[in-house]
Amino acid sequence: MTRLLHWVVDHPAIGAALLAGVSLVLASQVVRIELDTSAESFMVENDPARAFYDEALRKFGSDNLTVVLVKADDVFAVPALQAVKRLSDALERLDGVTRVESLTTVNNVRGDDGTLNTDPLIGPKIPTDAAALARIRADALSNRVLVHNLVSPDARATAVVVYTAGTAHFNRAFTVQVDRLIAQVAAPGLRIFQMGEPFSKTTYASYIERDQLTLIPLSIAVLLIVLFLAFRTLEAMLIPLITGVLSIVWTVGLMAVLGIPLNAMTAAVPSLLIAIGFTEDVHMIAVYEELVERGSDKLTAIRTMLAESSLPLLVTSATTVLGFVTLVFTNVTGLVQFGWASSIGLTANFIITMMGVPLLLLLWPIPRRLHRPAGETHAPRGVIPPLMHWLAGFIVRRRRMVWLLTALITAGSLAGWSALRVDTDFMSYFPERSEIRQRAQELHASLAGSVTFYLVVDTGMEDGVKNPRVLRAIADLQDYMARTGRIDASVSVADYVRTMNREMHAGDRAFETIPDSPDLIAQYLLLLEGKDLAKYVDFNASTANIVVRHNVTSSFEVSKLLAGIEQFAAATFPRNVRVRATGETILVNNAADYMAVNEFTSFGSTLLIIGIIHALLFMSVRAGGLSLVPNVLPIVASFGIMGLLRIPLNTGTAFVATVAIGIAVDDTVHHMVTYNRQLNLHNDQTKAMVATLEAEGRPIIYVSLALAAGFFVLMFSSFVPTRQLGFLSGVVMLLAMVAELVLTPLLMHSTRLVTLWNVLHVKMPRDVVRSSPLLRGLSTWEARKLVLLGGLRPLRAGDYLVRKGEAGNELYMVVSGRLRAFDVGADGREVTFRELGSASVIGEVAVLGDRVRSAHVVAETDTEVLVISDAALERIQRRFPFTAAKLYRNIAAVLSERLRDQTAARTLAEGAQRAEEGSRFVLPQ
Repeated sequence: MTRLLHWVVDHPAIGAALLAGVSLVLASQVVRIELDTSAESFMVENDPARAFYDEALRKFGSDNLTVVLVKADDVFAVPALQAVKRLSDALERLDGVTRVESLTTVNNVRGDDGTLNTDPLIGPKIPTDAAALARIRADALSNRVLVHNLVSPDARATAVVVYTAGTAHFNRAFTVQVDRLIAQVAAPGLRIFQMGEPFSKTTYASYIERDQLTLIPLSIAVLLIVLFLAFRTLEAMLIPLITGVLSIVWTVGLMAVLGIPLNAMTAAVPSLLIAIGFTEDVHMIAVYEELVERGSDKLTAIRTMLAESSLPLLVTSATTVLGFVTLVFTNVTGLVQFGWASSIGLTANFIITMMGVPLLLLLWPIPRRLHRPAGETHAPRGVIPPLMHWLAGFIVRRRRMVWLLTALITAGSLAGWSALRVDTDFMSYFPERSEIRQRAQELHASLAGSVTFYLVVDTGMEDGVKNPRVLRAIADLQDYMARTGRIDASVSVADYVRTMNREMHAGDRAFETIPDSPDLIAQYLLLLEGKDLAKYVDFNASTANIVVRHNVTSSFEVSKLLAGIEQFAAATFPRNVRVRATGETILVNNAADYMAVNEFTSFGSTLLIIGIIHALLFMSVRAGGLSLVPNVLPIVASFGIMGLLRIPLNTGTAFVATVAIGIAVDDTVHHMVTYNRQLNLHNDQTKAMVATLEAEGRPIIYVSLALAAGFFVLMFSSFVPTRQLGFLSGVVMLLAMVAELVLTPLLMHSTRLVTLWNVLHVKMPRDVVRSSPLLRGLSTWEARKLVLLGGLRPLRAGDYLVRKGEAGNELYMVVSGRLRAFDVGADGREVTFRELGSASVIGEVAVLGDRVRSAHVVAETDTEVLVISDAALERIQRRFPFTAAKLYRNIAAVLSERLRDQTAARTLAEGAQRAEEGSRFVLPQ
């Protein structure tokens, strides 16, 4: 990949043309993006409950309710009734309206000399005489079907209840049309407003749009200002903005092409791209500026920056994308769409960043503050380098205290988890003083809430609803719901039967009961028109429907309410009768809770993926596990804070962890890769830790502070989830920063890392691996790992590898070139012991313990040697025990061979000496 990026830098015109061309093509598709405010995107796909809901809609019609509330001193006065009639007539003519119920559309059930009259409550014209109006009032207020449903007991409020069924684009248009109709009938003394699903969804969408147009740009502006103040260069501020905008254009364009709509979930993707995506730019710019400060020219700095950044950026992007891809395997449409959109967006951001940042840096002149006077040596500038140097010393000296504080914070966070509650309450998303919440409360207090669900009573047999026992159970269930104080109104076929039975007995309320005769019940139902019963009984009277209206919007409270209803129904209804709640609000709440829990639990799989990738990258399960610690702790803390502050876990707050994992993974990989590079350079873990903090501390601090500031701006939103998201995300950014600056260095200090990338790029000649006694039985792959855990040392011709009399504990193997081992005699002449070519080993005794060198070793030609110290041996044994076993065996073999050679040489020398001494005693002939 580095070669490809270097090619782009060497051919900037082609790279820029590719970026511009793709951006223009996708920008042309942005206008095709669809806005989806329907509830279907929040429902679980292939859910049996959804199939049951669809069947209920087929039988009983839509549960999508709009209530137009009309308030007056007396709603039975002519002005109020005229307004209700005009509204009812106009609403019935609107597209998407399936049913309108009001005082001017319903039939009245009234007994008249032993017969039942089911004529309309109000005729074609509103009467003006007092007697007629008094009769209408009396009939309406004595009808249990109407009271609390269409008219309040005090006659100060009435409603036009509208059932609708429309597409995703229906809600906004319908809400506007209803407001226009209300304006047309407005009159002094009347208060009229609408409330219901279409109005709620339209208001919800408008809040999202308003925040995206105001607060998100403001957050980005604050973020960029912080970056400018931190880096004090324009490119550090503008380059992330340019790549971020292009990423958004690419993502939205691809969403339009692929048919992924913009909904409440996918609307967060642009913010996600800004939050996660711009961190890569900052890391790259920080490396570039560091190289320029050290004296590199622009092109060299860019090429080196790409070489150093390509691996961590690839890994962080891959892990983050894979984490979001896991969401596409869920069963919630909106969550699947969010998973695809975020994965596509982050992939696009990676491509744009890797190509766009170097191209923009090529165009941008080197900032004047980075220029150094001729001859000035490099020294760290600013407060951060010395602060990082102090921090490195502190965490090494006070590591026990650091771990103790970490344990205490984690324990406190886990304590907060006990108070964490899954609760999706879409109404609480709006501020308490918002118009929609004021309307909901007023409607609830005046009449009945606009939140609706169905209780479907399935008898399993034709005409089963006409069974008196079933109807009495339905009536008892309604009475039970009324006693809970949570249900504002409910209407069923039992209400009609009870009312008709009362009217057949001259209005005596003692007879407002279910009669014992199934035949009488059947006769009552025959008297009602089809439209009266269509909402409450199916065509063959096997299934009944209770329409329930309430103002409970908390999914937690709704679940408690439904559990009580289910328990009462099980104890009341015959065993063969099944009672089941369904409705759009129930399915959406269940799916929202599912999404919140799924986002919460999916981090297990996400962290597993991250751990596996990091374990493969660093070729160590331990390193993969350690890399998760600074990623997990900010998430643990964020959920703990939510529990302690009583912030519920819902689709909005669960998103905080998504942001946290994206940022934390990015910083961790950068930190670990830089630490590995510094460790290979210094071969000292403390020095490597200090150098890593000095290199990575600045981008980590700048990114975290900028993101925290940007997120905290969202706390000024009028949208409650946005406030919570801003607060929690800002806190998590600061916690993630502390974890990266304190815990990651502490974890890495005890670890020698080897990256897969490094191993692949180590050059170890195969002939050396095959011929060297030190590497006998090792694969080329294992030999490369030895190189990385040990190290390569280049020597120029004439350089000394070791000098006689020095103490050392390193073993050396010649990779290329030639060495010569020699000593200097008493006469000053060099005595060569042996020539050492490629694959030769020297110092095999010293590596087992400090030894004084017995000879000089010098490079005869340019040479490269593998260096393995006793510390490196220990690291190899710890990280790769099987490889270490082979290595120890080979060292023993080399020692054995060397001992054998020395023994043979000594034997020959002693034999020659004895022969010489013997010749001295031979008698002369």
